[in-house]
Formats: sequence, C-alpha cells, structure tokens
Amino acid sequence: MNAHTDLIDRYFDAWNESDTGRRRELIVATWSTNAAYLDPLLSGDGHDGIDAMIRAVHERFPHHTFRRTTEVDGFANRLRFSWELTTPDGTPIVKGSDFGVVDTAGRLQAVTGFLDATPGAA
Repeated sequence: MNAHTDLIDRYFDAWNESDTGRRRELIVATWSTNAAYLDPLLSGDGHDGIDAMIRAVHERFPHHTFRRTTEVDGFANRLRFSWELTTPDGTPIVKGSDFGVVDTAGRLQAVTGFLDATPGAA
C-alpha cells in the first residue's frame, strides 16, 4: 500500500467514525491544521470545520458508510479517487470523485469533491 492510499483510507475512516473523540484523532492525523474541503453541498476549513461537516453528514445519514471505489491515483502531491455513500444495507445512494492536495508532512491540505451520481439524477 502506498502513502497516498494509506492517507485516503484514513480519510474514509474519519468520514465513517461516529465517535467524536476518535473522529477528531483521525482528522488531526489526516488533515493539515489549515486544510480545506469543498464540494457542491459541503465545505469545511481547518480541523474544527471538517469535523463539523462530517458530524452534519452523520446526523443527516445515520449509519451510512463511505467507501473508496477506485484505486488512489496520484503523482507528486496530487491525488484522485472515487467513492460511494451506502445505506446501512449496503445500497449506494451517492457516488463521487475527489481530488486532493497533500502537504509536505503527508497530510491532506485540500480536497475538492465532485458528485457523480445522486438520488433522482439521471
């Protein structure tokens, strides 16, 4: 497993963690202190903003799970990967692709997300 794959698997661990303390530890280990996340529906800046954003997703989609659906593709400090959000029974309801920038310490500096498939979209 390469460093980018390891980082993105930890990224999904943070998205899926419902325990506040453990999620915070994962965010600190995965994201730089001044990191930013942005997609068409959500945004978060810094550890607090990213934690608040993930918490809001847990509140809206309880017991749903994010999972990586592609290999992590990357070069230099850039990476990309695709994912899906599944219901508790494993049905995918949202699919997306994210693009990231990794800082010199190996943590995420920025992630930009794109929604590839959403409920009701053709």
